[in-house]
Amino acid sequence: MSIERQNGQIGHNADFFATHGFCVWRGLLAAAEVEGLRREVDDALAANHALPDAPIARATGTEGYYVPMMGDRTPLSRKLLTERLLPAAVGLLGTPVLPKPAKGILYRDSSPWHQDSADTSLTAVKMVTYLEPLTVADGALQVLPGSHRGSYGQALTEYRRRWPAAEPLFDERAEAAMWPGVPIATNPGDVIAFDVHLWHASIGGRDRRQWSVSYAADPVDDDGEAAVRDYLLSFLDVGHSYDPVAYPYFDPAWAQPPRPAFADRMAELLSSSQAPGRPTT
Repeated sequence: MSIERQNGQIGHNADFFATHGFCVWRGLLAAAEVEGLRREVDDALAANHALPDAPIARATGTEGYYVPMMGDRTPLSRKLLTERLLPAAVGLLGTPVLPKPAKGILYRDSSPWHQDSADTSLTAVKMVTYLEPLTVADGALQVLPGSHRGSYGQALTEYRRRWPAAEPLFDERAEAAMWPGVPIATNPGDVIAFDVHLWHASIGGRDRRQWSVSYAADPVDDDGEAAVRDYLLSFLDVGHSYDPVAYPYFDPAWAQPPRPAFADRMAELLSSSQAPGRPTT
């Protein structure tokens, strides 16, 4: 089912997205796709991590497990990135895009209020789907509409600086009281798209699985190229532990012809990096 048929006019969502910094496509993924994605995420996480049996008692704001889903073992993940969500990203951003590879995640606890990027030279959208129903009580994603641009976003940066999230144990009640978030309750199959500069969080939740992919607007100047390059490689820079041969970060099909048109641009953009498995010319 196309996004146009599912949601009426894509232009309405693009306008809503540009203004508020996010939009939600309800039921975008069919039940069979949700179940297939759930199997791929679960298998990928289990193959790369010794997963715990019980939820954590106290939140840290950081604990979770991550694995790329761009190889032969995760064909549905690859297909969703290139065939389903990439056209949606083009519609939202109004420009050709470069995908940041998909990953499966098991979030173990709350996530404090933050932006995925503060780089004003970067234009990008992140798309996420959760594999179990989530409400505000379960740690549903919360957003601050409009916080992706202008003086509001800058004011929140200063606010976060004045009121940093507690470490090493995260005070969930204090964080909830200090930030007037708008929760986005979702069911499996719903897809949330949000600007990477939008302030967002997940408060009070425990174990929940997410599949996500991001798309950066094709940059037009040197600053933009540097920003996109850093964004595409940021997952590798963190140093997550996983099997990069069985679960490559970049799709091996992007490294040689025939390959998607965006892969040529990514190869050009990343040619100065030493990222393992990156698209090459």
